[in-house]
Amino acid sequence: MRIIIAEKPSVAQAVAGVLGGARKSDGYIDCAGSTRVTWCFGHLLEQAKPEDYVDGGKVLASHLPIIPDRWQLQPRDGGAGKQVKVIRDLLKDATEVVNAGDADREGQLLVDEVLIHLGWQGKTSRLWLSSLDDESVQRALVTIKSNDTMRPLYDAALARQRADWLMGMNCSIALSRNLQACGVPGAWSIGRVQTPTLALLVDRKRDIEQFKPRDFYQVVAHLDGGIKATWQVPADVVDEDGRLLDKAHADDTAIRIRSKAARVTKFTRKTAERAAPLPYTLGGLQKAASSRFGMSAKDTLAAAQELYEAKITTYPRTDCAYLPVEMHGSAGSILKAIGTEGIAGLDPARKHAAWNTGKVEAHHGLIPTGQNPDAVSLSSNAKRAFDLIRESFIRLFMPPEKYETREALFDIDSLGFRAAARIVLEPGWTKLGGKDDDEGQEQGEAQGALPELREGEARTCERGEVVAKRTTPPKPYTDGTLIAAMTGVHKLVTDPKLKARLKETSGLGTEATRASMIEVLITREYAERSKKDIVPTDRGVQLIDMLRKVAPDLADPGYTALQEDALADIAAGRAPFAAFMDSQGQAARSFSRTLLDGKLTDQQLVLHACPACGGARCAALKSKAGNAYHRCMDCQSAFGNEGGKPGKPFEDKPAGEAGQKAAGAAAAGPQCTACKKPTFKNETKTGKAYYRCGGCKGAWWPDKQDGKKLGAKWEPMK
Repeated sequence: MRIIIAEKPSVAQAVAGVLGGARKSDGYIDCAGSTRVTWCFGHLLEQAKPEDYVDGGKVLASHLPIIPDRWQLQPRDGGAGKQVKVIRDLLKDATEVVNAGDADREGQLLVDEVLIHLGWQGKTSRLWLSSLDDESVQRALVTIKSNDTMRPLYDAALARQRADWLMGMNCSIALSRNLQACGVPGAWSIGRVQTPTLALLVDRKRDIEQFKPRDFYQVVAHLDGGIKATWQVPADVVDEDGRLLDKAHADDTAIRIRSKAARVTKFTRKTAERAAPLPYTLGGLQKAASSRFGMSAKDTLAAAQELYEAKITTYPRTDCAYLPVEMHGSAGSILKAIGTEGIAGLDPARKHAAWNTGKVEAHHGLIPTGQNPDAVSLSSNAKRAFDLIRESFIRLFMPPEKYETREALFDIDSLGFRAAARIVLEPGWTKLGGKDDDEGQEQGEAQGALPELREGEARTCERGEVVAKRTTPPKPYTDGTLIAAMTGVHKLVTDPKLKARLKETSGLGTEATRASMIEVLITREYAERSKKDIVPTDRGVQLIDMLRKVAPDLADPGYTALQEDALADIAAGRAPFAAFMDSQGQAARSFSRTLLDGKLTDQQLVLHACPACGGARCAALKSKAGNAYHRCMDCQSAFGNEGGKPGKPFEDKPAGEAGQKAAGAAAAGPQCTACKKPTFKNETKTGKAYYRCGGCKGAWWPDKQDGKKLGAKWEPMK
């Protein structure tokens, strides 16, 4: 019996459809050839919570950092547990399991982790799907390989998962506890990728706010024959950015060159070609969809996923723009299927530089599969995304743009001037979306008029013109430009040593996670959308400012990009998993203690012993109404103020008839083990139930087997 485990039901259905004989059962599909196809729903398992790793189930400051010796996974909420049981039962009859997770490191992890969780040790293979059309699935089924060959990819995904947990959980708890003791309410979140992405937004906001516009000037010589030449201002006259700020100097120069001879000192003329851009990566598609349609990164990813699951385009979460040469033979049928009638110069046999098997790694560029897009019902966003992918593919088979560049240097009264022009000879592929910013393709010189000249030839400067300009501030990030910034972090790093260490592909997160990181920042109210722009909130700015005081690396995009480079090295088998995790453990130790003890605000704290947990971090605070009270930053218990020290717990002071009833119910809990008084049941700030004794102030979690009994006691902070 062979069991194929796909990442999601839609992929399972595509595989089952090709295998044939499909009969739907509860949680799986029976197929021909003693094969059953089942599925996950993304990650069925999640990392255990920090409190699951500490005695008593309550994370105290003394527990930080929490670095598990044995990592625990548990089914996610919802139907994950049921599906894990389905897979467990199927494995009982299995002689082979096929990992059919998506073709990336997360797809590798989410199936492998279920198999490890269930103790599977039998034969395991890997089905690598780049698209879901029948032909591609059939081709993948006959090229199944051993899952052992994908171990480095699994290690990289596991390292990413655990690093995110170590940094996110420990640092978030430490920061929140520190701030709560300072009177700053609420829970605060730090993420290995999330926080440096927020730092990009904060830095851009600051650049815009601190920007001071400056007027500068250009001197243009109008020569006979309609030629315009710009003064090449000497270095000793311009500012550090090469701008002329002195208007009087510009005016004098314009007057000086009037009616003077303009002698040609150099003239060059070159013809060149510009091939169509490479196919889209996910980041490139997100940037183009944001620019052309105003679509968010999240919506673009969802649209690309919809197209993939409809078998219309290939796997969307790709960071490679190249295509395997072996696929070139299908180009003609794909072009015919997507509709190319009336497009001049189209040649299915043309082999663009994008066809390069040697540059294809885990995935290839995002292209159509050749399935008819009109045969299925698509959302409006999916249709827009397909238009971009279709256009990109068609351009690969169109002629290159041919153009000529001309440059002339002039001497006018011993001053240097320059004129340049770019003349399109044949538009080629640019007739189809040529104005887009195609992932950094050079656009060449601006259009202009410049006749053919010869050295030594003299023209006349009919007049000089001073063109006044003003510097403009940087623009806020949009989904597209933020994705681009996250993709190429090395461009934003100013530290020369760090810049030298980063690769040109260094980025924050992966193609699959960048859109979700943006949404996380917005959900957690660290950023917000303003029309097409994404800007940080005051809370987001406050977080970055605090971190840069005590732990600046957590907000440094370059620091996290180095980690992403390290994960890529693990995936490629160039670096060991253990060494990376050791470095992450050391970082978690350093950062969590720094965030717990660092001075994040200027507020002076008054700390007392906590009557509930015995710790020494019960802070004197004031309510919104200005009343003094105390809250423990370790156990979160709150107390009234008695002579400047913690008094009775708030829950011991009911008010009114409703409060008396609540107090009566609360005092009916199991007896305190010390003073034998009945305890009352209460909830922590996060909603977890616990028991507290009103006499000796002891506190316990409910017993895990019987919630009506006392379980583990809260120990004093060490």
